Amino acid sequence: MRRIGSNIRKQNSKDKQHRVTKNIIVYSETQKPKNEYPKKIVSPPSPSKCCTEENRDAVGSPKEIEGFKFQYKICRKCGHAVKYYFPAVESTSKAVQEYRESNRYMVR
Repeated sequence: MRRIGSNIRKQNSKDKQHRVTKNIIVYSETQKPKNEYPKKIVSPPSPSKCCTEENRDAVGSPKEIEGFKFQYKICRKCGHAVKYYFPAVESTSKAVQEYRESNRYMVR
């Protein structure tokens, strides 16, 4: 007989950087916008005219997965949320280099 939880491996910080994170934003027309970061963010499905960069507040701290940095941003007027990816900068991350090589033809 196996112990409960014996199949769960402890992850070190290096493994945590490379795991795929699920999107915590739930787009809904029926629910009111709600910020329950880091568990869930309820957002209207489409942005309004008020959703400009000046009206968006950053939620939480920036995260990095395989060399790609992102942060959640929410419009302070209507509550529309997005997963904002920071512009790419030169990186030594192997995942970023492979991605850029595979999409090199799109730059031309």
